Amino acid sequence: MLDFRPPKDTPLLIGLVKTMMPLVLKYRMQDTRLEVVGDGVERFKQLKGKHTVICPNHPGSTDPEVMFAVSRKVGEDFNFLAAREVFDWDHGMRGWWFQHLGVYSVVRGACDRESFKTTRRLIVEGKKKLVIFPEGEISRQNDTLMPLESGVAQMSFWALEELQKTQAQEPVFLLPLAIKYTYRGDVRAQLDKSLSALEEELKIERSDGPSLYPRLRRVAEQVLVTLEHQYGFKPGPDASLNQRIVELRSFILENIANYLQTELPADQSQLDWIRILRNCLDDFIYGDESQLSEYEKKVHDEKTEKIRGFYRDLDRIVNFISIYDGYLKDRMTQERFADVVARLETEVFGKTEPKGPRLVRVDIGKPVNLLDLYPSYKSSKRATVHKVNEDLAAQISSMIESLDKSRPALLVE
Repeated sequence: MLDFRPPKDTPLLIGLVKTMMPLVLKYRMQDTRLEVVGDGVERFKQLKGKHTVICPNHPGSTDPEVMFAVSRKVGEDFNFLAAREVFDWDHGMRGWWFQHLGVYSVVRGACDRESFKTTRRLIVEGKKKLVIFPEGEISRQNDTLMPLESGVAQMSFWALEELQKTQAQEPVFLLPLAIKYTYRGDVRAQLDKSLSALEEELKIERSDGPSLYPRLRRVAEQVLVTLEHQYGFKPGPDASLNQRIVELRSFILENIANYLQTELPADQSQLDWIRILRNCLDDFIYGDESQLSEYEKKVHDEKTEKIRGFYRDLDRIVNFISIYDGYLKDRMTQERFADVVARLETEVFGKTEPKGPRLVRVDIGKPVNLLDLYPSYKSSKRATVHKVNEDLAAQISSMIESLDKSRPALLVE
């Protein structure tokens, strides 16, 4: 069943966690510091009391903690929207904490009416700002932005429509926000150590010389060979590393689609395919079983156990979505190099850690006033939602680029 998890905001617990955020940043996030650049805090406070959805990029697994630290810095409490499956992590303890900190669930790809209704209610009430990551996935890309899903803009327009019934001319804002992780010092020695651990695990002989890139490429090639063998995929004899990665991703996605009897549109990207398949998985696993017989529920549960494994396949593909030669050669900063190392560590070891003390820099963009676009929305809903998405993506991408260029970059050879 959809099994919606509503927010159960507990002010005492929220206040306690906010008080402890400096300790969370230092010890749980390996000595991370937060900086809101420029006059971001002052600009944020201009939206105090306004119906606002905050739209950050989603480069890492600690982004919710970063946004919680932002809430402390600006003196406000936020609600958060999260995928339903994360509420089951840590045997449900993660979900308990999430709900009492103001987080609620959504089943992607399903008609999750309770979640949609809660989103509209929270925006219309406007008691707290709502945080939704519009990429829909952890991108694991600290320098780039994945295409945004349309759901955030669409749900915000639905809330605006409802708000106009009782408070005409009351605006709803979408606030773009950029998160950028950087290292406060030189972490090349730690990158060397991480590569050595990967080489040892994969039984790759370390080559002499100071350059890290050839070693990273050999690790990536060995991981790719292992995955090609695991999935039964045979690349062409002259295929480049990039071609092999792209073709393996397609091979895995098409096999999942065949099992789920789902068609993947040829004119859409592999990221779109991932979203389609993840939605199919969510829709099946969390679908309504109330009308099924006990036997049908048993068969459904058996199939559910089988297809849960596809989540791991999709996570693996997202993990590799931006690993290609050009990603590093374009501008091989230590942060970008560490991103790729982290993806390989996640694949090989199942976990990764920051390579040193970090500074997470946050920039706050120009709010998008949906009320200004409401007339065009009423005449052309899809086109207006698309335009809003383009505006959000352009602002977030521009802020990420500015954050990247506003400090000296340490390059890796």
